[in-house]
Amino acid sequence: MINSVLGPLLPSNGLARPAVNLGKGTVMPLTTLTKGQLMEGVVVQLQPRLLVETPANIFSAAANAGAHKLGERLLFKVVDPDSRPPRLELLRPGQLARSSVLEQNVFLRSLLYRPDSLAPLQKWLSGHLSVGLSNLGSKTKMPTALSALLNEFWQLPSNPKALDIKKTLLMSGLFSESRGHEKTRARSIVGPAKPNNDLKSLLQLVALEEDFDHETKPLLEALHSSQIKALNALVNNQVYYQWLMPWFDQQYLMITLQQNEQQLSQKKWSISLAHQGPELGNLQINLLLTQVVDTNEATASLHFASNTVWLAPLVNSSKQQLNRALQSHGIHLQHVSVGPLEDNDAKNRHNPAHAILDVHV
Repeated sequence: MINSVLGPLLPSNGLARPAVNLGKGTVMPLTTLTKGQLMEGVVVQLQPRLLVETPANIFSAAANAGAHKLGERLLFKVVDPDSRPPRLELLRPGQLARSSVLEQNVFLRSLLYRPDSLAPLQKWLSGHLSVGLSNLGSKTKMPTALSALLNEFWQLPSNPKALDIKKTLLMSGLFSESRGHEKTRARSIVGPAKPNNDLKSLLQLVALEEDFDHETKPLLEALHSSQIKALNALVNNQVYYQWLMPWFDQQYLMITLQQNEQQLSQKKWSISLAHQGPELGNLQINLLLTQVVDTNEATASLHFASNTVWLAPLVNSSKQQLNRALQSHGIHLQHVSVGPLEDNDAKNRHNPAHAILDVHV
């Protein structure tokens, strides 16, 4: 439900509490919102309509004002950032799992529950790598020296080993801060974080260039979101790492490594490999890895998902070759399956937001 507003709202610094000044002041510039982003706001007015203030916006909500009180803090999820006005969902208590990280900071809360955290970075890499590492997908060209750094950074050996895959995780930006300490495993493997061996350090260097700060901010936030999710899993006795890894010629794989508490006790890991490119289209590979008790060996179950017609016959004809490749690493293939990609957008459409707010800035 959308609530119409008769006039523009003043910026936050124009608020008069406990009421809100609705005079003809300047309108705040529209801030960049991301689908799935969480924001926290404070109720600053109940009548004639509910108004909620965040650090950058004032929201006019088509919600029951009687259900709230002045000063109450509410949490919103961005449902559609591209509509005008943007559509938000008011989150009720209990909709989000409790987390010690969640309780510390509003911005951390937004990063922790941001779906598809690395989407901005994926989009940037897809556009950037496809044009020969010459620009950031904008009219502003990146200096040649920085392009060379990215070109050097974004590659794997022609025959990558397990250590090379581990290095891509350590160089993904998730461990930049820990690599500043001398006695850490990450630093001993790949050295201190620098623009030529760490994605976050490279983006921070690009951000210092004129006109690039605005472009790199959402990319750094994408990495921060993955960092917060990894930290939250760690404090809850779980594992969650998600990072982008070079693959093929100037393309990438998004790898997600997870282990919940139940899997931890059963010595199981869930690994997801996702790719989107011109040759293979959208490809998803899900791997369940189980360690055999009291051995260094493991069993694996694989599921390939794609809407391309060539995938199923290719996987079926390659099972023996795949099994031999895994056995060389002490992994025995138990099950292989192929199916279509799930339509996540369609699933989301069957669960419409129960409280949509009208955003005015």
